[in-house]
Amino acid sequence: MDIAGRAGAADWLMRINDAARNQDYDGVFVYLRGRQLETLRIVHKVEGQHRRERLISLTGTPREIIRTDQMVVCYLPDENSVVAEHRKTSRAGFPAILPERLAIMERYYRLSLGGHGRVAGREAQLVLIEPRDALRFGYRLWADRQTGLLLRSDLLDPQGQMLEQFMFTHLLTGREVSAEALKPQTQARGYRWHRETLDPPAAASAPRWDVRPLPPGFRLASHVHRRSPVRQVAVEHLVYSDGLATVSVFVERLPERGAMQGPSRLGAVHAYGRQVSGHQATVVGEVPAETVRRFAGALVPAKARVASP
Repeated sequence: MDIAGRAGAADWLMRINDAARNQDYDGVFVYLRGRQLETLRIVHKVEGQHRRERLISLTGTPREIIRTDQMVVCYLPDENSVVAEHRKTSRAGFPAILPERLAIMERYYRLSLGGHGRVAGREAQLVLIEPRDALRFGYRLWADRQTGLLLRSDLLDPQGQMLEQFMFTHLLTGREVSAEALKPQTQARGYRWHRETLDPPAAASAPRWDVRPLPPGFRLASHVHRRSPVRQVAVEHLVYSDGLATVSVFVERLPERGAMQGPSRLGAVHAYGRQVSGHQATVVGEVPAETVRRFAGALVPAKARVASP
């Protein structure tokens, strides 16, 4: 791929990123993971530097999710409960891309432009993202040629087989979304509320755990000490990113029973559990199994850091 082609693909990635941050839209999309297919409606509103979203499941188990920059509130009518958590990632179909990370990202992914197509009745530009090693998955992205909004995203394994797909089937743009459209419609009277709590002093402190050596290309993106909303267990949560892929590391006191050990998988999501220094560590990410295994194997208490090779 020539330099102009790479630059064109990078420009489209930034256009996708900017469109999601700066435009109101209301649409219906399908989400395919393994053999599970869901249909959801999303309402997205930009208010200055802040964004709000409402997600409504249209198939399967009913649920309604309200997302802001800081919080995610999930209404579960079948369980008569509401779960409120602090938001950990900005992912909504595709992760946010920081311009300063593009050059670093291109060390680990090949970017190129594909042809044109149509998604949800709109003309779309195909952007191809191919991993340079076996630690990441690839992407096929279709961006709306008019607005830049991401219309479809295919997550691909190292053999090029599709693991997961997000695709709009209907999308309205060019009009302001009302505040009324973002209000939850679920009547939550009498529901049990499970609220996550944060310990501000702990959240401001340095991580108590570290991953050394880090798999190539990844860096610590965020870190917080929190208490899980349902089990009310203190958890340290570290998020690592290579600019596209995201890996979460959860560390808590070793439970009396039910601790996850070794690998597991749900669709494109791989996880790996390990006991270390009297704690349970669980690594989760939309990355290959080897990547989460490496993260789990390299986890150490922060005071026991070793030099990177």
